[in-house]
Amino acid sequence: MRTPTTLALLLLTACAAPPPGVDPEWNAIQQQRLERLRQPRRPLESVVALLGRPPRDLWQDPQPAAVDRGPATAAPATVSTGPRPFRSPQQPVVVRAAVGLGDVAAKSRDTRLDDRARAAFVRASVETGTGAALQAELWSSEDDLFQGTRINDGVAPADARATLRGVDLFPHVRFDLTGAGTFSLPLRAGVFAEWQTIDHEAAGVERRWLSLGPRVVFEPTLRLFGDGADGVDLVGRLGGDFGPAWFDETFRGGADGDSTLRWSGEIGAGLRGQWGALQAELGYGLRHALFGSIDSDLLGSPGRTDLQRQQVFLGGGFRF
Repeated sequence: MRTPTTLALLLLTACAAPPPGVDPEWNAIQQQRLERLRQPRRPLESVVALLGRPPRDLWQDPQPAAVDRGPATAAPATVSTGPRPFRSPQQPVVVRAAVGLGDVAAKSRDTRLDDRARAAFVRASVETGTGAALQAELWSSEDDLFQGTRINDGVAPADARATLRGVDLFPHVRFDLTGAGTFSLPLRAGVFAEWQTIDHEAAGVERRWLSLGPRVVFEPTLRLFGDGADGVDLVGRLGGDFGPAWFDETFRGGADGDSTLRWSGEIGAGLRGQWGALQAELGYGLRHALFGSIDSDLLGSPGRTDLQRQQVFLGGGFRF
């Protein structure tokens, strides 16, 4: 029995047979075609002849060969799996602390309370690379504020000598309004909470103000010398805030309170140096707060109250 291949060849030969009178060259061409049909199939050699190189064997080497891209070409980013870190080295946390010496002043219009006393200050702050930050400041004066003045303690005249203490909290977010360069303009925007008290210890009278509201602070910064993150900067500070304030007082035989408005502004300047992870800062700051008039049983209805503090401070910080 003839095989299917033989039958197919005979059929193709019959179909390819030229009609009578055809040129012998046609017969030669058909003969070459038949010879190629009889040759074994070699697809790989055909691909090599077409591409000029052997194809990559995907079954033996599923990963692409490593290519030396040179130092100027960055490798493509890959998607990582697993838990993500709390922060990256490009978003450091900066912790700063400072101590200051200066004075505080207090003045209540329409009264005899107008004096200034030396004071000490402590300030600390934490700032993340994302811009979120928290700043806290505490201060306390010596106990000779209003020394030599007398006030009504609710029963009789008494020594007005007092101590002014307070604490200020400022959670905020930092925005850089300018790009990197010799000059930058960070903006700190957030809310403040401030508590101040005047304690007339000898008279047994204490007055307190609690204030809340929005605060904005600009910090123009000029690089004096240095390269990259390391160097010395001249840093300014200009800010203000506004909000309601709640006043209360206690005295011999009674207590009273009222609410009012508060305005405040601050200015300052300093030198800030950074070397690696360490920072140091020396500067001056002044803040003046104005409280609206109040109505109380002990003071009556005095006008505006001014509370001021100023300091020269020295601080340091650590970045990690």
